[in-house]
Amino acid sequence: MVTPVQIKPKTAEIYLDCNATTPVLPQIAQAVRHVMEHVFGNPSSSHITGLQARYILDSTRRLGRQLVGAGLGRFIFTSGATEGIQTAVLSALTHARNTDHGQRRWLLYGATEHKAVPQALEHWNNILRLNAELKAIPVNRQGLLDLDFIAEHVGAAHMICTMAANNETGVQQDLAQLEQVIRSNNPTIPWMVDCVQALGKLKLELAQTSIDYAPFSGHKLYGPKGIGFLYVRQAAPFTPLIIGGGQEQGQRSGTENLPGIAALHALFELLLNDQQQVFKSTATLCEYRDQLLAALKQAFPTLELNHDLDLSLPTTLNFSVRGMASRDIMDVFDAANIRVSSGSACSSGVTRSFVLDAMGLEDWRSCSAIRLSFGPATEAATIKAACERIQTAAHALRQSCLLIADTSEDIDSNLDGVVQLRFGNQCCYLLIDKAAKEMVVIDPLPELAERIERLVACQHYCVKAVLTTEPQPANSPAAMLAQLLSCEVAQADLDAVGWPQAYNGGCDVPLGCAATVEGCLAVGQRRLFRVGTRQPVYLLSSPLTTDAPAEVDFAFIGDIQQPELIRSMVHDNTLLLSRADDEFRITQRWCELAGHCVNCELVDVALEAQQEWLSKPDTLVIDVREQQEFAVSDLGLAAEVINVPLTRLAQFIYEHRESYQQRPIVCVCRSGHRSAVAARVLARLGFSQVSHLNGGTALLLAS
Repeated sequence: MVTPVQIKPKTAEIYLDCNATTPVLPQIAQAVRHVMEHVFGNPSSSHITGLQARYILDSTRRLGRQLVGAGLGRFIFTSGATEGIQTAVLSALTHARNTDHGQRRWLLYGATEHKAVPQALEHWNNILRLNAELKAIPVNRQGLLDLDFIAEHVGAAHMICTMAANNETGVQQDLAQLEQVIRSNNPTIPWMVDCVQALGKLKLELAQTSIDYAPFSGHKLYGPKGIGFLYVRQAAPFTPLIIGGGQEQGQRSGTENLPGIAALHALFELLLNDQQQVFKSTATLCEYRDQLLAALKQAFPTLELNHDLDLSLPTTLNFSVRGMASRDIMDVFDAANIRVSSGSACSSGVTRSFVLDAMGLEDWRSCSAIRLSFGPATEAATIKAACERIQTAAHALRQSCLLIADTSEDIDSNLDGVVQLRFGNQCCYLLIDKAAKEMVVIDPLPELAERIERLVACQHYCVKAVLTTEPQPANSPAAMLAQLLSCEVAQADLDAVGWPQAYNGGCDVPLGCAATVEGCLAVGQRRLFRVGTRQPVYLLSSPLTTDAPAEVDFAFIGDIQQPELIRSMVHDNTLLLSRADDEFRITQRWCELAGHCVNCELVDVALEAQQEWLSKPDTLVIDVREQQEFAVSDLGLAAEVINVPLTRLAQFIYEHRESYQQRPIVCVCRSGHRSAVAARVLARLGFSQVSHLNGGTALLLAS
């Protein structure tokens, strides 16, 4: 087993995801270690060791109260912001259940609030059977809360939840203005303000406001995970979330996390010290942001910011690049050892930003949003290095035709043969002959149209046809793409599936095909045959170098899953490519469609044995990351390494199944997800010694 101490940051990592979490500062880590090793007593014990621990707890609380201006309010140590939010919501809703008697009906929260807030409201509303209705407060395109909506609804609400600064965009709410609207319409409503992103960035004097609850988290500002605190205004409703032991004066039971509290002590000391040099001034942080933004705009000319800089924390940039998915940017940034996130990092399954959706921004911006965030302790050298790496990443994207270059640099994507593009479970195929600079598109998807256009413009392909495997109307995306890209025929010369009428009939039947061929067209040295009319199957040959009959190497079968019909067109080794691929099969053979294939088993190589496996001289490492990721980061392995993105895996299998079927193969990617897909596909297609690197390059141990 790989132990925690064996897992280390990658060389020269630039971490720009501080809104998700931060590294622990050395002086804070030192405080944690000292307490764990030397002041390990229980603060509830009455002996000297316990009294020493109690002093650390009490002095940390005193510093914290001073830092946030807690006055006479409660200051409770928690495990983090989520527990603080839960405690605040439970306290307010318990009070509502005991006092309101059905007079109020809303639970209000900002539409761009962290998901922990509405989920806590929903949970405790159900548990306490309050039967209130959750209502999201709208925001405008700048991310600011709708004050008129609050004024209209807050009078009949049990609780209102807002935030000081948004975790995705850094947008700050005007708390003084909010307070005036809330209190003029409901003087007593419990009001929670999520202050997680505010700590160390905004000056807080909580007791001078009517904010009832303010949760904080240590790991958002250079402390460890698992420690935070909650401010509760004097006389605000309060119900303990955790009972049993009496710690924290009975407000939060359980033995206190003294090492975590010692971390907060070191943090609070820094924040209260006017002479400290660790945390940069607001002016310096704004300079950092301007440098990063200038580098990003140079790298991505179509970049658009998703928030107003004047309304946002200086440590956050949220942007989208027109025509580029956030995943493409994130992957190449990760390969360049720049850590950023797409939208909110709290849920990796999210594919679009609910925050930008709530702000009413366009779909493409929500689906392609990137959040870049640094901390107030970031050094100038880090920002300079990040700007340089951003240019490196953008150069790799231009080389892969994901960005169109404004210069005359030599761009060569090395695409040749079949390329599979995906959106969700839907597949689009590009048939490319590199030497002839010719291409055919099969089953294009609207979401990929701009990417295909960029590739054609970048590589100067002649597009022979844009085909579909079922009829399309004249105004379909496929028809419009054909009209835009086709280099040979007019739109009027195409039938309902995009097939050029000039290529009907007059074809030799490919070897092993017993079906009637309706037509064929040349793609460089390859031949594409059409079988059927209304739901055609397209058969692609390998490059022809003699007058011998063509063999069918690939069959594009659309949605047809009828083994007997397909069998009449293909031979045993033909690779079948479907329009829909729910299980990420990439490609399959006819015997799989018929249900009688015998597949190879994956080789299970434990993570701790990875170095031995990867150092074998005959091992072939297949790096399935995209070309732009591969271009900016060398795996540094002794074994032979080749780059085969999932988009080109079918072509690789066709070209190498005979020469590599018995060779030890390890598939590798960034996280282990893509490599697992590739390894399963290779094993299914007859490669007998295939494994993949669990955990991806993230867990690749240094030699």
